[in-house]
Amino acid sequence: MLEAFGFTPTESRVYQALLKLGSTTGYAVALDLGIARANVYQALEVLVHRGAARKSATSPVLYSGAGPAAILGELERSFRRDLTELESELQSIPLAGPTGATDLELLTGAAQLLSRAVSCLEAAAAEVLVVTGPWATSLNARFESAAARRVQVRAVSLGEPAPPGSIVRPVPAEQLAGYWGGQPVAVVSDRGRAVFGVLLEGQRASGIATTAAGAVPFIRHLLRRELANAG
Repeated sequence: MLEAFGFTPTESRVYQALLKLGSTTGYAVALDLGIARANVYQALEVLVHRGAARKSATSPVLYSGAGPAAILGELERSFRRDLTELESELQSIPLAGPTGATDLELLTGAAQLLSRAVSCLEAAAAEVLVVTGPWATSLNARFESAAARRVQVRAVSLGEPAPPGSIVRPVPAEQLAGYWGGQPVAVVSDRGRAVFGVLLEGQRASGIATTAAGAVPFIRHLLRRELANAG
């Protein structure tokens, strides 16, 4: 249920148990799910921290699941915080040097975003991280080529068809629109180059291609988190 938004499978199961059981103890949740109490309490703390559950000040401590509106509101705030941090990083990057060279390119067309993503993937020599979906099948053929170059490829696809060897995690279109704001395409190559953006309606896109040292590590962090949650 919640995996599409960065929660682990255990956290998602614990949240569903809270909805079923109502206000209850962590011990009761562990009994209901048949999993270790330590894992349940760890998941409960994450759910509380992220606004998906509430924790009482009583003894014993009681937990209850937050409603859909509360969760969606917190997810939106969290995503906007990430975007704000990324925007701050990007604004600190000079757009052009004295020679006219730039390490930040704004991408506004779908073909442009996909082309830069393909180039980024093809340039990888050691590692590439990818978040994609069935809207970016032009990337799929490049995965075998990267593997042949002994590049470590880690990818999550938010639907089928998916690149070879990727983690497939289908996400409904309305959730994509609500969480990502469009159809995401993200590639980080060798920790030094990144393409990050979303495809929009009418062959439009909103994204960036960058080699800036102030931006690539942050985008790589976001992709590593997405890959870890998907796995």
